[in-house]
Amino acid sequence: MSEARTRIMIEADKPAVQDLTTRAFGQPDEARIIQQLERDGDADLQMVAELDGQIVGHILFYGMGVFGKVSAVGLGPMCVDPWVQKEGIGSKLVTAGLKEMHDMGASIIFVVGHDWFYPKFGFTVEAAAEFETPLKGPHFMARRFRFGPPMSGRLIFPDAFGVPIAPL
Repeated sequence: MSEARTRIMIEADKPAVQDLTTRAFGQPDEARIIQQLERDGDADLQMVAELDGQIVGHILFYGMGVFGKVSAVGLGPMCVDPWVQKEGIGSKLVTAGLKEMHDMGASIIFVVGHDWFYPKFGFTVEAAAEFETPLKGPHFMARRFRFGPPMSGRLIFPDAFGVPIAPL
């Protein structure tokens, strides 16, 4: 088996990504979220990992709002084919995606995810502490690329996630 390579997702990858996402999560909810983010124009960046001509990983970054302030970026869904998990493919996707988002000028990226995985890439609960969302907790983290706005506020997720804005 060769080594997986990451690249920007193309239109022709969409069916494979939908299939992969459903298999990796064991149900279709995340695949539907990806479709709605695409339909609504909220998907800022999608990358895939390819191994021996097969799509084995996918990561999506989406735009999100900070009530009354400069916008931010969210990460997810991200998945890897169950047959090749624990082989570093997810780490490759996150590393490549964060580099792309940094180069695109993102100041802060939020994620709801495994607290044993995302801290390896600089995500912390502390970086997300000043932001309000119903998702707040040990799995809600942020990675800041630069000091500056937004520094706090109520987060506005795309409609695909169905997350209400935190009350005042």
